[in-house]
Amino acid sequence: MQLSDARSAYETFSAKASDIVRQLSLAGIATIWLFRVGPDKAPVIDQSLLRGALFIFLALLFDLLQYLAGTVIWFLYFRHKERHGTSETEEFVAPEKLTWPTWILFYLKSTMMFVAYAVYIIPFVARKFIV
Repeated sequence: MQLSDARSAYETFSAKASDIVRQLSLAGIATIWLFRVGPDKAPVIDQSLLRGALFIFLALLFDLLQYLAGTVIWFLYFRHKERHGTSETEEFVAPEKLTWPTWILFYLKSTMMFVAYAVYIIPFVARKFIV
């Protein structure tokens, strides 16, 4: 195995995890919508589902921030290298610190989604079908 293989593996898994977070966000929103009660003009949503919705919102916000931060960081680094005469084909190693903000946001969004489901949505749905 080469270092590039390890990098490819974590990039593949983090991209797939990001896709799953987005899919779970949509599923969570659909679940909240499904279990609303009351008339269409003034539906009432259970408090635990509203709290779950807050964590879903935060997960989506961190998802957006992760990609915005990555875009800005890598663009600025690209411009920095370009201004210092780095050619298109020149090999170099980027500083590890460049990836820290996006990894922090990745873990934050994943944690927010985990909390939304584990603490709020799954217990709510379980109470609806088990009790």
